[in-house]
Amino acid sequence: MDRKLVWTEKASSDIEAIVRYIARRDPKAAARIGLGIYDRAQILLEHPEAGTVLGELREGGWRKLVYRRWKIVYTIRADDIIIGRVWPAAMGEADLETPL
Repeated sequence: MDRKLVWTEKASSDIEAIVRYIARRDPKAAARIGLGIYDRAQILLEHPEAGTVLGELREGGWRKLVYRRWKIVYTIRADDIIIGRVWPAAMGEADLETPL
């Protein structure tokens, strides 16, 4: 089965904002974090249910995979893994209006 990771516009914007924020203090760390989030999500291609069910978005089938301090919020649709948000865990529940 050929799975694809599909990053929503909002998830891509989240990563850009994270990287910009960290880069103000440490550009090298910012690059590592951005790539780390992307690399962590790659596990979903082989193990789509690796993340835990996201309690606040259980009804939509949303799950989370954690990388350091961020939740990679995703759902499984047919053969695709849809990344809806990259949410700071410290901010509590993920804000996921309708990313799809």
